[in-house]
Order: sequence, then structure tokens, then C-alpha cells
Amino acid sequence: MGVRTTGCHHMAFVTNNMEETVKFYNGLLGFPVVVTLQLPDPDPFPGAVPGNLGGSRHYFFRISEQDTIAFFEFADVEVPADNSLLGAGNHLAITVPSEGELQKAKKLLEDNDIKIKSDLDHGFCHSIYFEDPVNNIALEFATWQHPCDTAQPFLQDPNPVPAALAAIGADIYAEHQLHFDPDGHGGAGPRD
Repeated sequence: MGVRTTGCHHMAFVTNNMEETVKFYNGLLGFPVVVTLQLPDPDPFPGAVPGNLGGSRHYFFRISEQDTIAFFEFADVEVPADNSLLGAGNHLAITVPSEGELQKAKKLLEDNDIKIKSDLDHGFCHSIYFEDPVNNIALEFATWQHPCDTAQPFLQDPNPVPAALAAIGADIYAEHQLHFDPDGHGGAGPRD
């Protein structure tokens, strides 16, 4: 059956400047701060997550009705230019409800000198990519263009891994397989 989920509860990142992080996520993007914790020293949760959390702040920002993004503040730590190399996550994608809202988000970012790194039509969603200017985290705002559910899956991989093919079923995969090359512009070729 699998695990029933309703979204991304939170994805936790590390910052060395909670103040500037709050200014960006709350002040500019408008994500409400919904949890603020100052953790005691020594670490109250040793081994629960990577690192020594003792003495750190832990703040959560609401990004939807159910989902949050969180940060631990380690003031004495240098945040690497590419934290994905540390296994800290590649990027965080946040759903926006419509194409209109995606364009509003893009304008807000550009009006505040946040560079849009990419604006891509993936065929199943339209996305803009940008970077958290404080913590160098790759972020994405995306709006769905296809249901992407079990009734209408978006199946493009011509050679899916065996586990995916087994999970979906070969007949269903063949019925719904799309034939195009992802190119960031909606895909070249027919979608049959």
C-alpha cells in the first residue's frame, strides 16, 4: 500500500544567518514564520539528524496550508556555495497554484534583484528556478500542467528502471508512455 502523505511537512536546511534568512523567506517571499525554537546545549536530539544541534535556532516557514521549510542556524559555520555536494539536498520545489501565480512570483523575484536561473516548461509542470541569496539553496516555484496521478501518469522515460515498471505495470506504462525529448520548452515531438 505504501505511505499515505499529504505533502512536504518540511525540508530542513542550514543557515549561518537566521536574520537574513527570515528577511528573504518571510519579508520578500511572504512565507509566515510559524515555529521559532532555540535549542538547548547540549544537543537535545543527538543522532536524530546530522550535526550537533546544541544551541542552534530552528525556524519554520509556512509555504502552503500544510507544508513548511525549516532552517537550523549555525552562526559559526560557513555555508558552502553548493551545499548539494554535501548531500544536503539538490533543490526545494514549491508548488504555486496557477500559471498566473507563477508569473507573479517571477516578477516579485526579478523586482527584488533575484536572478531567475531558468524558466522551464517540463511538459508536466512549468517552473522557474532561482537561488536563496542568503544560503545558496537552489529553489524552484512550479505549477502543475498535467494531473500526474495514477489515472493520468506522466511517463516519458523510454527505459524505466525495473522497480518503476513493476510498480506501475508494463501494460499501464505502455498505454501512457509519452514519446518526446525533454527540452525545457514542453518537449519536442508528439505526445502520444
